[in-house]
Amino acid sequence: MTMAIEFMLAPLAGSLLLIGIMVYFGIHVIEREIIFIDIALAQIAALGSAVSLVLNTVREVPHQHADEHGSNTLMAYLFCMLAAWVFTLFRNKKIKVPLEAFIGIAYAVATTSAVIILDKFAGSDVHIHDMLAGTLLWISWHQVIRLLVVVSVVGIFHYFFRYKFKELTSLYKGRDSDVSNPRLWDFLFYFTFGIVIVEAVNVGGILTVFAFLIIPSSISALFATRWSHRILVGLLVGGIASLMGLYLSWVLDVPCSPTIILFLALCLVISILIRAVLKATARRAGKA
Repeated sequence: MTMAIEFMLAPLAGSLLLIGIMVYFGIHVIEREIIFIDIALAQIAALGSAVSLVLNTVREVPHQHADEHGSNTLMAYLFCMLAAWVFTLFRNKKIKVPLEAFIGIAYAVATTSAVIILDKFAGSDVHIHDMLAGTLLWISWHQVIRLLVVVSVVGIFHYFFRYKFKELTSLYKGRDSDVSNPRLWDFLFYFTFGIVIVEAVNVGGILTVFAFLIIPSSISALFATRWSHRILVGLLVGGIASLMGLYLSWVLDVPCSPTIILFLALCLVISILIRAVLKATARRAGKA
């Protein structure tokens, strides 16, 4: 049992860090009704890494693995910055096509391009698998610390400007807002979100990160309206699902990302049932 705890401690720490920042961004994403922005940014970041991989492969100068990882991450950041700029431009009342449509198109194009690029290189199946499912079970403490730094910096930035980002999100609902230069703040939202996505995908993969973003935030919307309460509910649900998923992964000797996603889905089903029971109970109490 001690061996299991020691082995799962780093993956659990990584999962909790991802949950902590993804719940916050997930609330914004749900309120803005741009559900697939996460998976689109993740795929665009993966495309950037794939392009960097191609460039590193064709280089004649020998390079270290650390240099390769750094160049992949830098290219992913650049691709996310470009995507943030494009999404900011496309959020325009003069453009009749919904932003979600452009997000879906970006995801489809980025996915297709990444698969085509990786298919031409040795080990393409491994790269594609890691891109989708990640390597959360094998996360090192160095990666945990790196993730902690990124999450802390982005989290502090969003904490100090939380009211601007909340007001900006209200614009997506058609409400009035007094935020000056909304396009700049919209770009900063997408870009900081993209930075987190790059680091998260390197650890958890696209599917896991998408589940971390959407499911706990959706559950929190069933039981709370205040942002602080929703974040706490999301953290609780995500923490329980991560813990149970890692335990099941150890017992069954299976990858942890699918088990965590399954537990998150189970938590969502249970939450919907609990919500339905609470509403029915309240309805009966009102009639009594």
